[in-house]
Amino acid sequence: NWVGKERGEEIEPHHDPIHDQSWYLDVELQNRLYKEYGVLGYTIVQCMGDAVFIPAGAPHQVKNLHSCIKVAEDFVSPEHLNHCFSLTQEFRLLSDTHTNHEDKLQVKNIMYHAVKDALAVLNNAEPEED
Repeated sequence: NWVGKERGEEIEPHHDPIHDQSWYLDVELQNRLYKEYGVLGYTIVQCMGDAVFIPAGAPHQVKNLHSCIKVAEDFVSPEHLNHCFSLTQEFRLLSDTHTNHEDKLQVKNIMYHAVKDALAVLNNAEPEED
């Protein structure tokens, strides 16, 4: 939010600079981020036919040099369910008009079906013979 405040912009309640994607960090802001906070970014040039995997929760920005199509897929694994649930809670705090306000990951739904399937397997398991 420091960028918006310095530029005299009005900061909306429940504004989140990461989830809102409201600013592009140019070279000047990237240098400042490194000098003031020790955060160093990397440039990845994606060519035709390349795929780039960005882990959940990794802040990133994209600069398209040519016309392109973005294909994104949210993936929830059991090992990272706790992190996904935390993201869902963060999204819930955003304003009602925010595009990420809804639970896109459907974490609670995934947990429900995982437990239901696990119980079905346990209920159908044959008892071990001694």
